[in-house]
Amino acid sequence: MCTDYEGPKPEQKAEIERKIRCEVFGFVPRARVRPTDPAPIIIPVEDSLACSEMRWGWTVPWDKAPLVNAKSETLTTLATFKPHLDQRCLILARSFKEGGAQFHQSGWGVFCLAGLWREESSGPRFVMLTTTPSESVAPFHNRMPFLLREEQFPDWLRGDYLKVLAAPDKSPLEKFQKQPELF
Repeated sequence: MCTDYEGPKPEQKAEIERKIRCEVFGFVPRARVRPTDPAPIIIPVEDSLACSEMRWGWTVPWDKAPLVNAKSETLTTLATFKPHLDQRCLILARSFKEGGAQFHQSGWGVFCLAGLWREESSGPRFVMLTTTPSESVAPFHNRMPFLLREEQFPDWLRGDYLKVLAAPDKSPLEKFQKQPELF
């Protein structure tokens, strides 16, 4: 499951605001995000949206490691997630890694992943939703982050999230793999 993704760059703030149709305050870009790292997360606040910095991974009593992913297919049935279904968020990303490969959308644009967040004693934390892989990711891993299309943002944050869960974005992704240095 995804345990590494690349956050947006500072120059992508305007692109993010255009996609979510809202001005972003408090935007803190992150180059690489791994479990327990802070990351910029979009959450609804009253009639607006806010960018809040949260740490990736919920603390759970049954494991010393943080819980970083949640299967979208079982989200509504598990006691760990049910109390937080109204605390949905957008996770800003440029790419993610699965099975050793790094995937991104054409042009390295910013996209949003579905997530849940909650308050913990150490501050707000989020988990990333996962789903079955797209054709691009399937040769490398049996899961991938739950990508959202722009038109799904309002429903994911404040509307019919069950409709969104039934339709993850499975658009083709590009694979980026650094070439080995020859000398």
